[in-house]
Amino acid sequence: MDSISRHEQLLRVFHLIDILFGARQPLTAADLKDRLRTRGVIDDMSDRNLRRDIEFLGKFGYALKASRKRTARGTTCQAWEIVPGKGADELAAPAVSLPELLSLAAAREFLTPLAGTFYWRGIAQLIAKVEKIATPQLLAYAEAHKEGLVVHPKPSATKYGSRMLNAVNRAIRNALELEIRYTSLADQRPRRSVIRPEALVLYDGSIYIAAHRPPAKESGPRRSTADAAIRFFKLDRVAEARPTSRTFIRQEQAIESLLADSITIYRSPQPPRRYRIRIDADRARWACEKPFHPRQKVRRQADGGVVLEIDRAWDEEMIPQLLGLGDAAEVLEPADVRDRISEIAHRIAARYAGRPLRSLDARGIGG
Repeated sequence: MDSISRHEQLLRVFHLIDILFGARQPLTAADLKDRLRTRGVIDDMSDRNLRRDIEFLGKFGYALKASRKRTARGTTCQAWEIVPGKGADELAAPAVSLPELLSLAAAREFLTPLAGTFYWRGIAQLIAKVEKIATPQLLAYAEAHKEGLVVHPKPSATKYGSRMLNAVNRAIRNALELEIRYTSLADQRPRRSVIRPEALVLYDGSIYIAAHRPPAKESGPRRSTADAAIRFFKLDRVAEARPTSRTFIRQEQAIESLLADSITIYRSPQPPRRYRIRIDADRARWACEKPFHPRQKVRRQADGGVVLEIDRAWDEEMIPQLLGLGDAAEVLEPADVRDRISEIAHRIAARYAGRPLRSLDARGIGG
């Protein structure tokens, strides 16, 4: 069994444990597959594979009892349930501390945008189990301290539909091409597109699909650079997502490494460039604490200011950040970015001074 198949089996096994523990009566193969399907874990699977997963549970020390259950048609079939026995000591409720309980509650707040997915259900179920084994005094104390951590702005739990999130997650998990209806900022209405999803990225309270496009048919066996480039599709703009039956080979480079040179999740086909930025003393501490860039090097100056050295950054990502610092920041290099910011500053000044832009453009300042 390869690593992907093993990962899929482990995911099913953990769901089977939860399903069987929550069942009030023995469950047949059809019952188990139906509940796995409802959770978005499978599309379909054979009875043989399900029995293999159940045998896997036995190897983990869970006591499974097989019995016969009558179906709606009057026939009987095999059914399973978890019963007390072998493994009982391992399943005993552990002691729970206040920091652990509060940390779980905080984690649930951060995962709110993923409401409806197995990530959200998993932590919600875990908290419910922890609350059952915590003492009343501990729960009361935790309730009194629940305002000790504030997540702001608080993500909306109803922002994304669980069906769409499950569809996207299943496509990622099984390396399936995903057909979406997506409205980019340049579009007025959704367009159909096929993407190859690599991961979900949670950024600034929104979820993005990190994906690349299938190679164009006319490009032949060699894949173009544009097709291979990772793009980020904001889930807010996805009107529909449907996994196809077509599989793909995942890219070797992890999404985390792709984002290492980015302040946000911006990607550009152009290579990143070196930046040197001087920050005045009154904003120097903020620029260092933020940080302004994840890989910045800080050179402190005698007057209290700093010079930030950033080896790899993109213009379209850096310029808005620099404008946000106003006159507290000065780009030392690249030289052409200095010119671009100067042009933008003149346009801003002209707008607030009430002068028409064409007067500036006539002097060659506008652009």
